[in-house]
Amino acid sequence: MLKGLIKLKRGEYKAAEQCLLRSLELAGNFGDVRLRCNRYDNLVALYTTSNQIHRAIDFLKRSMELKEAQGDATALARSLLQMSSLLFSIEDFKDGRETLDKANSIISELDNAELKMQYHFAYATLLSQEKKYDEALSEFDNIISFADEIHDSFLASKAYYNQGELLKESERWAEAENKFTRALEISRQNHFVSQELMVCVQLATIALRQNNIDRCRVLYDYISGHKDMEDTVLREDLAEIEAKLYEAEGHPQKALDAYRSYMQSYKSHYDNEQSKVILFIKARYENEKRERELQESKLSKMESEMKRLTIENTLKETENRFKAWVENGTEMIVILRNDLNPTYVSPYIYKSFGYSRNFFKEVNIHDLIHPEDIQSVFEKLKFAKDNPGLAVHSQFRLPESSGEYRWIESTSTNLLHDETVRGIVCNLKDIIERKQSEVAIQELNRSLEIKIEERTAELQEAIKDLEAFSYSVSHDLRSPLRIISGYTRLLISDHEKEMSEEAQEFVNIILDNSKRMGQLIDDLLNFSRMGRKAISRSQTNHNSMIQSIISDFRREDTALTKNIIVHEIGPTSCDPALIKQVWINLISNAIKYSGKKADPIIEIGAIPRFNETVYYVKDNGAGFDMRFAKHLFTVFKRLHDRSDFDGMGVGLALAQRIIRMHDGRIWAEAEVDKGATFYFTLGTSE
Repeated sequence: MLKGLIKLKRGEYKAAEQCLLRSLELAGNFGDVRLRCNRYDNLVALYTTSNQIHRAIDFLKRSMELKEAQGDATALARSLLQMSSLLFSIEDFKDGRETLDKANSIISELDNAELKMQYHFAYATLLSQEKKYDEALSEFDNIISFADEIHDSFLASKAYYNQGELLKESERWAEAENKFTRALEISRQNHFVSQELMVCVQLATIALRQNNIDRCRVLYDYISGHKDMEDTVLREDLAEIEAKLYEAEGHPQKALDAYRSYMQSYKSHYDNEQSKVILFIKARYENEKRERELQESKLSKMESEMKRLTIENTLKETENRFKAWVENGTEMIVILRNDLNPTYVSPYIYKSFGYSRNFFKEVNIHDLIHPEDIQSVFEKLKFAKDNPGLAVHSQFRLPESSGEYRWIESTSTNLLHDETVRGIVCNLKDIIERKQSEVAIQELNRSLEIKIEERTAELQEAIKDLEAFSYSVSHDLRSPLRIISGYTRLLISDHEKEMSEEAQEFVNIILDNSKRMGQLIDDLLNFSRMGRKAISRSQTNHNSMIQSIISDFRREDTALTKNIIVHEIGPTSCDPALIKQVWINLISNAIKYSGKKADPIIEIGAIPRFNETVYYVKDNGAGFDMRFAKHLFTVFKRLHDRSDFDGMGVGLALAQRIIRMHDGRIWAEAEVDKGATFYFTLGTSE
C-alpha cells in the first residue's frame, strides 16, 4: 500500500493503480472493513488525479456504502463532498446538488472546520458551473485563506487553478495568468505533478492567446517532454496547442499534421465519452418507469371515475322510481282490446297527462304514439299477442294535453285468454328523467372514451420512447463492446507471445469487463421488456421445474453442494416461463451466497398460509443486514461488495417484477453470516 501511495505522489499512475488494487484484494481477504475503505479512498484519489472520473465515482460509492454501514458520519460527509465535486465535473448537476445538500446536513451537526471549508470548495465549484463567477471567485479567496492557515498546499493550488479557469472564462487574461502562475509555483514546490502539467497547459493557452509565441513554445516543450505526460485530456489539449503554435510560427505543414493528430485525439476522446452513458442509464430508466406508472395511474383513475358515475346514475334512477311510487301511490295502467284500442285507462294517466275522461274514447291509440315510435310499439304488441303470458317491454313517446311528448316505458302482458281480464295489460312508467340521464351518460361516456384514448396514446408514446431507448442501449453500447472484445482477442491471438505477463493480465481484465458490461446490458434490456410482457397462466408442476433447474446448475458446476433439499410443492396456476426465471434467480442467489460456507445447505419449499401459498428458498450463507432490505429489489442496488460476490444487481428486481405481474408479493428475512430466506406468493388465482 505504501509503495502505491509513493508512486501516486510521483505521478506514476499505472504502477500506483496496480499496487493499490493488490492491496485492496488483500484487505478483502483479511475481511478488514477499515482497510478496504482506505484502499477505496486511495483509488479514488488516484483516478481523480489522473482524470478518470467515472472510475473514481465507482470506487467512491463503494467507500461510502462501507462508511454509512459503520456509522462514520465524518468520513461519510467527506466522501459526499468529494462525490459532489466529481458529479459536477461530469456535468451531473442534479445529483451533484442533492449530494452536496446531503453532505451539508451532516456537516452542520459536526464541529469540523476542515469539512466546512471543503463544503465551501464544493459550493464554489457549483457556483462556477452556474456561471456565477464573482460569487465563486469570492468563495475561492476564502478557501485560499483557510488553506494557508492549515498549510494545505494542494487545496490552495486547486483554488488558484479554479480561479484562473473562471477568469479565463471571463476573458480576463492577465488576472487568469497571475492565478495560474501562483498555482504553478505551489504545485512545483510540493511536487503535484499532474496539477503542474494542467496549469502549464492553461498558461500555454493564455500565452498563445496573448501572441506570446516564445513563452508558449517553452511551456509546450516542457509539457510534451515530461515523463509523466499520460493524461488523455491533457494530451488532447496539448495537441490543440501544438497545432495552433505551429500555425503561429509559420509552419503550415506541421500545423496541418498537428491538426490531424488533434482530430484523431478528439475522436478517441469522444469514443471514450460513450462510457458516460452507463452512469445515466439507471436515472433515465427510473424516469421512464415513473412516467409509465403515472400514465397507468391516470388511466386507472379515469376508469374508476367512469364506474363511479355509472353507479351514481343507476342509483339515482332507482331512487327516482322509488320516490315516485311512494309519493304518488298510483300506477299508470292501460288495458287494450284485441284491436289494440283501450278498454281501461287508470285515473292517474288523465291527471298526469292532463287528458279529459273521454279523451281515449274519442281518439285512436295509433294517433297518440309519436310517429317515429309507431312501428316499434305495434311490433312489440304483436309479439305480446303471439306469446300470451310473456312480459314484453317497449319504450315510446306519448303526448301531453299541451302537445309536448313524454317518454313512457311499457310492460305489456297478453291476458286476452284470462276471462277476468280479456285484454293486454300495459303497465306504464314515466321515464323522461331516465332518458335525460341516458343522454347525459352517453355524453359522459363519449367524453371519457376520448380522455381514455388520449391517455392511452400518451402511455403508448411513453412505451415507444422506452423501446427506442432500449434499442439505443442495445445498438450504441453493444457495437463498441464488440469492437473492444474483438480487437482484444486479436491482440491475444496475434501477439500473446510478445506480451509480458502484466500486459496479458491487463488484456484479460479488458475481456472480463467487456463480458460483464455485455451481461449488464442484457439484464437491463430484459428488465425493461418484462414490464410489457403479458403473462399466460397454466397449471405448473414446481417440483419438476426446480429439479430441472438444479440439474442444469450441477452440469455447469460439478462441485455444487449436494445439500439442496426440495420439499413437495403442489401445482399452481402461473406463467411457467416467467416463474421458472424467478426460481432460477432465487436458487442461483442461494448457491452463490452460501458457496463460501464449509457445509452449505439450501432448502426449497412452500407453506400454506391463510388463503394463499407462500413459496420459499432458504440458505445458510452470507445473509445481510435487514436495515438495508429495502434496497434488495432495486435495480443496480447490491448489499454485498462485487469483490466478494459477483453479480449485476438486476436478478432480484426482475424476480419482483414477475411476481407483481402475477399479483403476488416477494420479501426476504436474513441475518448476517447466518443465511437468508426469500419468500413469494403468486396472487389469489394460484
